[in-house]
Formats: sequence, structure tokens, C-alpha cells
Amino acid sequence: MLGLLGSFIPELLKFWKQKADNKHEIEMTKLQMDAARLQGQIRLEEINAQADIEESKALYASAEQKITGWKFVDGLVSLYNSSVRPTITYAFMLLYMYVKYSAIYGMMQMGQKWQEIGSYVWGSEDFAIFSTIIAFYFGGRFMRYSLQRIDKK
Repeated sequence: MLGLLGSFIPELLKFWKQKADNKHEIEMTKLQMDAARLQGQIRLEEINAQADIEESKALYASAEQKITGWKFVDGLVSLYNSSVRPTITYAFMLLYMYVKYSAIYGMMQMGQKWQEIGSYVWGSEDFAIFSTIIAFYFGGRFMRYSLQRIDKK
């Protein structure tokens, strides 16, 4: 009986040791997978940041004025380059104001009270348009950063 138990105890100890080793290996594999996932996320954020930097460089390079040496021509090119976006913005803003004014004027001609007209001419679409304009001019990078943070949650 002692001989039987004597040969069984070392095998039992080997089994427990192997079980502990396997558990340790599984834990190490999980930790390595988590570390690899985190490294992938960090690398993706680096790539996105680098893409933002390259985009900004490309925008600045395309907006860079080419000097011809003629002051009058350089002045006109500079004026044109600096006025394109504001001119388009002002033109669309004036068109938008004209459409809204026409709607208000038409409603008042039909006998609507001015207190009720506001809810008809200003809706969620108008809010979205103005939010987009404000975000473009004043907070494009901040909005992109905020949306990325929201997506991660």
C-alpha cells in the first residue's frame, strides 16, 4: 500500500504543478494580448495625429502665395487668395438671410403673429447649419478631438 501511494504522490504533485504552470501561461498570454491591443491603439492614435499634421502642412502649402516679383500682381493674388472663403461665406449667409426674411415677411403678410413665426423659421436644420459653421471656423480640431473621446466611451 505504501509503495502504491509512494508512486502516486509524485505524480499528483506533478499534476498540480502542471496545472499551476498552465494557469500562469494563460494569464501571461492574456496580458500579452492586452499589451498588443494597447500598443495597436497607441499606434493608431499616432497615425491619426501624423495625418492631422500632414493635412495641416498640405493646407498651408497650398495656401502659400507664389511670388511673381510684380507688386501689383502679387497684391491681387494675395487679395484673391485671402478673400475666397470669406466671400463665399458672406454670399451664402446673405442668401440664407434673404430666404429667412422672405419666409418671415410672407408669414406676416398671411397674418401670422411675430411671436409664432420664430418656431417656423428656426428649426433643427438651421441649428445644425450654424453649428457646423461655428465648428468649422472656431472649433474643428476641438470637435474632432471631442468626438473621438466620445466614441471611445
